[in-house]
Amino acid sequence: MKNLILLVGVWVLLGGCVKMTAYSPTLSESTASEEKPAIVQSGLQAHRIRVAIVVRQASVHLMAPETFVLSGFPIEGTPIIAKGQQRYHEAILTSDKLYAHKAYIEPLGEGDIQVDGRSYKGSIEIVEDQKGTLTVINELSLENYVMGVLAGEIPRNWPLEALKAQAIAARTFAVLTQTQARQKGGAYDIENTTLFQMYRGSELVNENIQKAVGQTQDDILTYRSAPILAFYHSNCGGKTSGALGVWSKDQPYLKSTDCPFGNNGAHFRWRTEMPLADLIRKLRKAGFKAADVVRLEPLRRDESGRITELAVMDENGHRTKMKASAFRMAVGPDLIRSTRFDALVQRNKVVFSGK
Repeated sequence: MKNLILLVGVWVLLGGCVKMTAYSPTLSESTASEEKPAIVQSGLQAHRIRVAIVVRQASVHLMAPETFVLSGFPIEGTPIIAKGQQRYHEAILTSDKLYAHKAYIEPLGEGDIQVDGRSYKGSIEIVEDQKGTLTVINELSLENYVMGVLAGEIPRNWPLEALKAQAIAARTFAVLTQTQARQKGGAYDIENTTLFQMYRGSELVNENIQKAVGQTQDDILTYRSAPILAFYHSNCGGKTSGALGVWSKDQPYLKSTDCPFGNNGAHFRWRTEMPLADLIRKLRKAGFKAADVVRLEPLRRDESGRITELAVMDENGHRTKMKASAFRMAVGPDLIRSTRFDALVQRNKVVFSGK
């Protein structure tokens, strides 16, 4: 996920913004028939969230304040580093240093823990997987997490109302994602990637972000008493798509709408070139049978101009149909920035251009 301005008018479209004085982590089917938004019930005053800040990495650089609670690995004899007014124990962790495939560390007081150069509030859990790599989970209050998301998703000097809108969207997305993860029994609630939300920890949080999160504390967006799918983006290319065209499932509050505000943005128009051999390799890796590619043919587009289905054509005229969203994920969402594109296959490369 990237930066967002969530328009004030969206509040009316989505149905309601409610205080999470009590949101149930299990969505009740009884709310499905409700036609109006309502305050949902749960105890969020001390709500915490588990964020995977590192996933399946060979080693982790850790710096911990001098006073902390620790289990799972030795820290005696590690060097002590002075950083500003704070002194830290420094350690490079690998799987062979963990006592029982798991470790835990939490500062005593207000100190932060640094993982791979970034500061985080709350506690840190380090888990070894079967292949010997490490996943680092930061458990902290939901409000501190939202501050770290704002630091990663939106310029800190933007107007307060834009920051508040982002805070509500980020909090809503986190609550829904956490609910789904815990229903599946996941080890953590959410990842720190663009497929979820970019969470930058505590170091970049400023007074503007603190004010925006504080003034919207516990606020989420709901529809029929449940948190909405609060997706956001840095640039929509002038018009959004409806939910039905993207996920094949309709959501009344996610309808196609004109949005000209990003027309001068960095990614309003984009262009990507890649070797044809790389395209074929990526399609094969994703399970699509592609001996060669001579043409990419859009079969259907939605109301915004985005491709919903396309065909990959080989030199024998055989066409393999696939969803454009699946094609984008196979090739790489950072390369194919949206499904609103045109593609030109040349002799040894393919050129994508879009909005």
